Amino acid sequence: MQALWMVAGALAFALMGAVIKLQMSADYSAFELVFWRGVVGIVLIGAIMRWRGVTLASEKAGLHASRSIVGTLAMFGWFYTLGLLPLGTSMTLNYSSPLFIAIAVAAIAWWQGGTQPARGKLYLAVLAGFVGVLLIMRPTVEQQQQFALLVGIVAAVMSAAAYLQVRMLGRLGEPEWRIVFWFSVVNCVLGAIATTAATGWQPLALAALPGLAAIGVLAAIGQMCMTRAFSRGGTLLAASLQYSGVVFATLIGWLAFDESLQLAELAGIALVVASGIGATLAMPRAPAQTAAATVPDVAVAPGAMESR
Repeated sequence: MQALWMVAGALAFALMGAVIKLQMSADYSAFELVFWRGVVGIVLIGAIMRWRGVTLASEKAGLHASRSIVGTLAMFGWFYTLGLLPLGTSMTLNYSSPLFIAIAVAAIAWWQGGTQPARGKLYLAVLAGFVGVLLIMRPTVEQQQQFALLVGIVAAVMSAAAYLQVRMLGRLGEPEWRIVFWFSVVNCVLGAIATTAATGWQPLALAALPGLAAIGVLAAIGQMCMTRAFSRGGTLLAASLQYSGVVFATLIGWLAFDESLQLAELAGIALVVASGIGATLAMPRAPAQTAAATVPDVAVAPGAMESR
């Protein structure tokens, strides 16, 4: 039952991606949307923390800062791709981060002396995933889209790094509300700095307020659902169900934005999804005595962090 939280979180992030595309069509930059996502997150999560009696102070401030900065930079990249790529393609690139998590966790498990029973299967899954990414990045893509695809891959790598830190914070006993709150604070700070320095601010139109609020609310819902799925449910099942977000995003893109994908793109998306699930199932586990204090025992997604 807990794993169903992952499906709900994936749907929330897919809907958030659709709202972001709509807002970017109204000339709001990725930096500005990250700022407003942070503002709404601070208000919403801060109110929930106050109601639940969760304090803001943490002895793991350095790890919170590192996770939040890397995660926010990844969010900049993901939001940017949403403005230029089909929704399903952008979500697929964002959800390719488990491939990079798989490589990192396998390397750490090997370094710590963990077992490697499915090493060949893991490498095969990772290789298949990158073939899928190459199919999505087929040579016929327009130059502007080619750059967006590269940005999406870099964002996925950063999302993988951010999630490893999220999992570490969770295993060190940090409340999920506190993790999300400080992430929202850094979203707000870095978003404001980047907007002021790079793109400038758009006038805050009354008609845009529902959309900007929806981005923050859907982000908070998605993060909390996915965090709960991973922390309280079956990790392998939850990690597999996260890819329902790709299906949701592709359907929303088709219905709401009249987006169509070519056969090569659909094959690439299918390969990335299948390889992500395969990498999760083949993931080696770290030794029991060290796993809790180091890294996650299996590969998972961003978007959980949003980026997910």
